[in-house]
Amino acid sequence: MVPQNQQPRRTQPQALPGKGLNPILCIIVALVLLGLLVGLAILITYLTLRPKKLVYTVEAASVQDFAIAKDDHISAKFNYVIKSYNPEKHVSVRYHSMRISTAHHNQSVAHKEISAFKQRPKNETRIETQLVSHNVALSKFNAKDLRAETTKGVIEMEVYITARVSYKTWIFRSRRRTLKGVCTPIMINVTANSLDGFQRVLCKTRL
Repeated sequence: MVPQNQQPRRTQPQALPGKGLNPILCIIVALVLLGLLVGLAILITYLTLRPKKLVYTVEAASVQDFAIAKDDHISAKFNYVIKSYNPEKHVSVRYHSMRISTAHHNQSVAHKEISAFKQRPKNETRIETQLVSHNVALSKFNAKDLRAETTKGVIEMEVYITARVSYKTWIFRSRRRTLKGVCTPIMINVTANSLDGFQRVLCKTRL
């Protein structure tokens, strides 16, 4: 028996491998990236919320035109060299404002505003400033005490630092915080303008 002619089978063309990404692989990559971002956020938060203490020292101090009038008013030009050190390795500090004042027994006699500046990691910034007292009234106690110290050739002063700062690492910046520093005692020779013999003073700072 002669076999009848069979019609050829039609086969569907096989689809080529798709170029789209594997959904499972996408999920894995997304989870890994999310984990990295969360870890980075935790690290940045830790660095910005618990930064190391900024280190401040008074490197030099002198006074010019020092005088206390009979009515217990003081006039003087106080010269200070202050060094600021950022101990962080990866975090920079932005000083939005700074105020430096000098006082005797907590009574302020002069102050000055310092321009904003940025401090990079492991950076030392030297601040040279002159605080001018012009006919500033003293309390009876401070006037008497300063006169007594003047006769000995050395007066004891204090330096106060107040600043608004924020910390930055990569593209992240912390909120602004208030830095306060107290530097005492600052022993200043009133008989000469020379800075020789001045003992560096380490300041106490807190945020």
